[in-house]
Amino acid sequence: HYKTNTFIEQECAMFGYIIAGQLPNTNFERVSETEFLSNLTVTSTALHIVVFVTEPFPEGYGGAIYFNWPNPEPTWQYLGYISNNKPSAIFKASQLKSGANGQAGQGVMFGVSAGGSQPQLGISALKLTEIEQLTAANDSSALTLSSNVQFVQTMLENLYNFVSSFAVTQQQMSASSEHWVKVSVVNQWYERFKTRMTNDPNFWKK
Repeated sequence: HYKTNTFIEQECAMFGYIIAGQLPNTNFERVSETEFLSNLTVTSTALHIVVFVTEPFPEGYGGAIYFNWPNPEPTWQYLGYISNNKPSAIFKASQLKSGANGQAGQGVMFGVSAGGSQPQLGISALKLTEIEQLTAANDSSALTLSSNVQFVQTMLENLYNFVSSFAVTQQQMSASSEHWVKVSVVNQWYERFKTRMTNDPNFWKK
């Protein structure tokens, strides 16, 4: 059982975090046998945070990391994990505000039943097999970056092929109220968009 380990003696000083521009912090409150909570002091909506361990985990265990941005209701979002083989991890938490990463988030965790006024960091000590399931579920909730690129490129090709199939010469154009667009213009847009997508798959979010 997780309880029978020197980790319990180490209490909350086993974990720490660094927010960009701030000193390291190991101030966690233990809210249950395996859950640890810290209120974050931040003034910006863009939050980069490094989470780390200062003492080894018990064999076969790790820490699932959650983030809760102030909301009327708690919306804990799973960020990732730390373990003996991965003793630190860095996250950009600004995209998680109000569940903006596309996940519904989880409600009551870490003894928190209300959203509160401060961002919160929670660490749940779990078996690595349980963490693997959490990570898999998180990954399956949204397309990976490479899948996004592949999807957009396929969509672009489909649009280009569809539009091109209706191409006519100037002599074949009939008088009508419709507007005509040169295929070369569509091709130019297609190549430009594809290049931008290849160079920066997230450019459309900016």
